[in-house]
Parts: sequence; C-alpha cells; structure tokens
Amino acid sequence: MSGIVEKALIFAKVCHDGDSSGHDFEHIRRVLTNAEKIAAETSEADVEIVRLAAILHDVDDYKLNNGEARADGFLREAGAADDVREKVLAVTNAIGFSKSGSRPQFEMIEQAVVSDADKLDAMGAVGVCRTVMYSAATGRKLFDEAEFPKENLTAAEYKDKSRAGNHSINHFFDKLLKLKGAMRTAAGKREAERRHAFMAEFLQEFFAEVRVPEWQAYLEDYLERTK
Repeated sequence: MSGIVEKALIFAKVCHDGDSSGHDFEHIRRVLTNAEKIAAETSEADVEIVRLAAILHDVDDYKLNNGEARADGFLREAGAADDVREKVLAVTNAIGFSKSGSRPQFEMIEQAVVSDADKLDAMGAVGVCRTVMYSAATGRKLFDEAEFPKENLTAAEYKDKSRAGNHSINHFFDKLLKLKGAMRTAAGKREAERRHAFMAEFLQEFFAEVRVPEWQAYLEDYLERTK
C-alpha cells in the first residue's frame, strides 16, 4: 500500500475508535477488503482511489459526524494531489443507501466498486450482526409484530428514526433486502446473491421461532415480488 493509504488507515482508526453502532474500524477494514476484491475483477478501476475512498467512506457519515468535512481535511493535510482528492471525495460523497437509494447511478467505476463493497458489509451474517449492534447502540427495538414495513420510504422517512415501524426486523425490508438490486459490479452482484439468501433464511427462522405466521407470509410475498 502507498504511504497515503497507510496514513488514511491510521486516520480512520482514530475517527471510528470506540464506535459501537456497527460503523467501527472493523467495518472499514471489511469494506476495504471487499473493495480490493471487487477492484481486482474490475480492470478499469483506479485501485488507490478505491482504497482511499473505502477507508474514508464513513468519516463524514451523517450518523457519526456533526458536519465536519473530515475526509477533505485529511486528504489536504496528507498532501494528496488535487485530482486524487477530488476523485476520492466524488466517491465518498456519492455512496450510501440514504444518498443513492436502491437503484444507484454512478459516473465513476470507483463509485460503483466502493458502493458495492460497503453494501456487502450490510448483508449476510455480518449484516445481521451489524443491525443488532446499531439497534443496541441507538435503543431501537428488535421487533414489533404490529408494525409491518412501510414500503417505498422516502429518504427523509428512512432517516427519521422516530417514525412508527422503525424496528430491527423492519430494517431488513427498509434497506437490507433491497441491496442485492443495488449492486453495480459483476463481483458485487455475485456475492450479494449469496448474502441475500442468508438474510432471507435468517428471517424465515426468526419468524418461525417467534411464531408469527403472518410475517412469514409477508416475507414470502415480498421475496416473490422483489426477485
């Protein structure tokens, strides 16, 4: 790795140190690994831009930051060339479910690579664990069988954590089960299929254990409608 990438890792570790919401430094490391794997199959992607954007993608996240432009400040202080800084910020400013939604359109291949890498870490077994972590950190309830998901949430509704129906299980329908369709690289799509299947199996088991057949029926219908 280049010197600036190593510096970015140190900077990100400081920014994410102590986080207990699922946006910790281990999340950054996993996204970086995902991004490197996807970039290896995407020959036109600039690997250094991908690495820097993957490492810095959450330092300015609205859930973790009070509005300070930390990624830009780091890149300037680290001596990144202007074109590198602009490309990295073009990636970090474009990705994220609350920004790009379930059908993102990107202008740069690096945006697609890092977006897929980040979304993969919200899926599968890791995605289940991170959902529980975020709920524990924010006081979000696990499940309310009376509150079915509201489909087609607006971006504002999605960000409103006080809305009715904002419980952990609904988060799968609000976001996580939509991520498979948001993948924009071949490698991302392939891995998303596997992780999506795991989440569907997890929900089926959860609904069986808590004995809510109406939710099992809802899940089956949802999966059929969103194939």
